[in-house]
Amino acid sequence: MKEKDNFEMVINLRRIATGKRTNRLGRALKEIRSKIIRHFGADRVVIDPLVVKSLSSNGYDKIRSRIRVVVSKLDEKTYLVKLAIKSE
Repeated sequence: MKEKDNFEMVINLRRIATGKRTNRLGRALKEIRSKIIRHFGADRVVIDPLVVKSLSSNGYDKIRSRIRVVVSKLDEKTYLVKLAIKSE
């Protein structure tokens, strides 16, 4: 399998959005981090503050149900998660 240096993916957060209201943002960030660790075998995941701001744009308890992110490789087992901006 080829090396994944720059990869775009959509992460579904619907299960978190239908759960308990308290700390939905924290659970969403943990879900994003766990997906990146599972798919890329990362030891360290750095999440861009713009992703957090986009998730909590409606408030901390009303997160988005899906988010499109770009995952970039920084070091050997370190990945950066940035918000994917659609260019039309």
